[in-house]
Amino acid sequence: MKTMRFLALAALLVALPLSAQTYDWSSTGSTGNFDYASTYKYSTTGPTVKFGPFQSGPINFRYPVTNTYSTGSGSVPGWTTLHATFTDDSSSGSVTVKLFRVNKCDYTETQLCSITSSDGANAPVCDSCTYASTDVDFANYYYYVEVTLARSATSANEQIHAVALN
Repeated sequence: MKTMRFLALAALLVALPLSAQTYDWSSTGSTGNFDYASTYKYSTTGPTVKFGPFQSGPINFRYPVTNTYSTGSGSVPGWTTLHATFTDDSSSGSVTVKLFRVNKCDYTETQLCSITSSDGANAPVCDSCTYASTDVDFANYYYYVEVTLARSATSANEQIHAVALN
């Protein structure tokens, strides 16, 4: 009887993390690939990337989207939403998040959707944009999310915490 209870409890505990996952693909802000011009302009703290002290201007990060759906052959996951968690606390700065599709043959890029921050409190904000469920096709395209943090005054506190697709 104790073995049955233990197995039931173990099955429940294993199911909890699986049910807590809400995104099919995600990345923390601090794991993005930065543009060379952005070197030394940013710092990371845990999952967050932000401006370094006394730095301003734009900083660009790219997050390669990987196929977590199934095989690369004919894989259309039906994803429709780009999510972003960011901080924008000043009119002296902004956060822009864009999803791009890249043709595997000729490398032409198509922007699928974009999120632009609006000035808010010094707390993380979640926002999203949508695109067609057939726009993500890993058999024919590559994908990346581009994040631009911009500020003209060092008092602005622009940060990217996470990006995700589902």
